[in-house]
Amino acid sequence: MFEKVVFPMENNNKTQAELYREERKERLAKAAAKNAKRSPKSVKASKTAKKVISIVLAVVIALGAVAGVLNFFDVPQKAVKISIDGIESKISLAEINYFYFQTWTQSYSNTMQYEQYGMETGFDYTITPDKQEYKEEHVQYAGISMEELGDIENPTWQDVFTYSAVTQLVYIKYGAEKAEEAGLKLTEAEEKEIDQQLDEIRNTAKSNDYSVDRWLRLQLGYGVTEKMIKNITAQSYLAEKYYEKVTEDTRNAVTDEMINEEYAANKDNYDIVDLRVYAFAADLGSNHKHEEGEDHEKEHEEAEAKAKAEAEAFIKDVTDEKSFIDAAKSAILSKDNKSTKDPDGTTLVEDKTYAEITASYSEELSKWAYDDARKAGDVAVVDGGNGEFYAVMMKTLPAKDTSSYSSDIRHILIQFPEKNTDGTATEVTDEDGKKTTNVTDETKKETKAKAQAILDEYLKNPTEDNFAALAKEKTEDPGSKDNGGLYEGVMNDGKYVKAFTDWSIDAARKPGDTGIVETEYGYHIMYYVKSTGTKWETAIVTALAGAEIEETVANVIDETAKAIDIDSFFINWTLKRENKHIANIIVNNLGTSHAGHNH
Repeated sequence: MFEKVVFPMENNNKTQAELYREERKERLAKAAAKNAKRSPKSVKASKTAKKVISIVLAVVIALGAVAGVLNFFDVPQKAVKISIDGIESKISLAEINYFYFQTWTQSYSNTMQYEQYGMETGFDYTITPDKQEYKEEHVQYAGISMEELGDIENPTWQDVFTYSAVTQLVYIKYGAEKAEEAGLKLTEAEEKEIDQQLDEIRNTAKSNDYSVDRWLRLQLGYGVTEKMIKNITAQSYLAEKYYEKVTEDTRNAVTDEMINEEYAANKDNYDIVDLRVYAFAADLGSNHKHEEGEDHEKEHEEAEAKAKAEAEAFIKDVTDEKSFIDAAKSAILSKDNKSTKDPDGTTLVEDKTYAEITASYSEELSKWAYDDARKAGDVAVVDGGNGEFYAVMMKTLPAKDTSSYSSDIRHILIQFPEKNTDGTATEVTDEDGKKTTNVTDETKKETKAKAQAILDEYLKNPTEDNFAALAKEKTEDPGSKDNGGLYEGVMNDGKYVKAFTDWSIDAARKPGDTGIVETEYGYHIMYYVKSTGTKWETAIVTALAGAEIEETVANVIDETAKAIDIDSFFINWTLKRENKHIANIIVNNLGTSHAGHNH
């Protein structure tokens, strides 16, 4: 829930493409029960108690006391299951409880984080979900439309959480079934990981003097057992394997013709630009959204006019990049004459797509940058809305990002002998403020000479096989020694040190290229194997494959989940108990008696 909006602190480390993939993955899960309605099946109990329970149920239904008997036998949580049309798997109410509770927990946490930024989601974590109406204005945060909820009159947040729980379950169950049909199985490592997760649960339960199932019931909801957790976790692993296979198969089916057609139709989605940007924000006050009256409006207008005037003064004498950077330096120092903020680095907006600029700044800035009339060197003030004005310069026009999305490389590492236990050199600052390392210049010289000697040896027989053999013999990198120094899929994701990554994904790199790169680990003798595709091509393949997969999964879910009636008697009954569980947590966590649930 609420994953479609990313908190400012998180957005610094994620590209819009990454955010889109996360959002798409969420939509795939949500599509699982679109237009869904399904009638619940009959209660299942053990063979020995089946006749007895059936008779008792018949009697108590007549007496209007169903809940009491079901509660006594704890049947719905463990045994009542709802079939998914088209596949043999079924969904138990215990599983719905589990995912319902997990969705509530996530929403509880996310809403508290939103509040830190003065944002409202419409969800009140001090009240149980069944006591809160779900309105149209909440859709943008929860991501579940009224149409998806179906014909429910006056829906509540309980309906939203139930829909989310059922959707996730259908997605997992269908994926797991299809994985088995395709012969996909869990690896030993995955089975071991599941066992380790269960061991942690067992140890925690034991330390609190509870049986595992009793502990799970208290923590996660009625009917949740160790066996259920193990099964649903294994099914989740299998489902991901299936969807990964579908993704790979779909990506492989994308042709060059399809790529070129998509680019021609939506080039702004894939081109990147370089800009210089300096933002001026109007001082509207911390509660400007809630202020009313002519005086406040006049103050806001004056504040916005001041910010705009500052932006226009900023660009007045800007004629090139240097003058833009100088203007930024003056603007920074005018606010704090001791500031060490870098005017070059802070104003450079580099290799950004239309969507990324919109996410970081505003769509108005994107429209300006991607206007066909734009020329390199253009300067302007762009009104970004919400009292923000951008002094902006066009550095480079929109163009394809031809750098490698990722690359396969081989390397041979020769480490500095003077280093830390983790293999890195320690960075220190000398008396003049110059940054150096605890590795001496003489040591660097000697280490680089060793690296050069190995490179020279390779050049006598410049083949990939020879490089791989030398890597197995001479590299000091234990992580790649056994496979000839090979690293696959190196990309600009922070996984590797910058100098290593920059060399690996350089757009000018060609198969067979070699070089020596210095990092804090030592000297890397590099060998370029191949590119796995340029960024613009990969972005298109990802988009096309994603759209195809989303449509495929949505259609499959429509067929297999037509669907579960989330407003059914049994689901409402079991969630009534789950909401009591949540009410107790609210009281314990917040120290309040206003959990909004009748006890």
